[in-house]
Amino acid sequence: MGEGVKNKLREVLKNWGFGDIEAEIFAILSTKNEMTAREISDEAKCAYSTTINSLNILRRMGYVTRRRKERKFVYSANLDFIKIMNKEVEKLSGMLRDLADEIHQIKGKCREKIKDLGVKVEKAIRYLEGKYSEEGAE
Repeated sequence: MGEGVKNKLREVLKNWGFGDIEAEIFAILSTKNEMTAREISDEAKCAYSTTINSLNILRRMGYVTRRRKERKFVYSANLDFIKIMNKEVEKLSGMLRDLADEIHQIKGKCREKIKDLGVKVEKAIRYLEGKYSEEGAE
């Protein structure tokens, strides 16, 4: 498949928080059929051990599947981009809720100084959780 497609996909994945090697491996798997770790390592031009570590990270995250085929493990990409985006939204929403909790614990003059931040964080949480329309998110 075209190098441009892999480059754009890598860019998207890195924006979602994938590391360089994980983005490269996922892009390779997304544009190919099942591959062995050795084939992925050769195509990604990185060490076999690094490839295995990155594949295990991607598997734990649910982005790559592994199955046995002819006495070897083969890997494939889980191309459910909506699932990937939902995971990122959940992660961001959780971090914002933690931030909101910290803001609510602050008392006195300090809380007054960050009142506007608290309002913006709450708006962002409502937006991410689908309780707030895009037009009102400012």
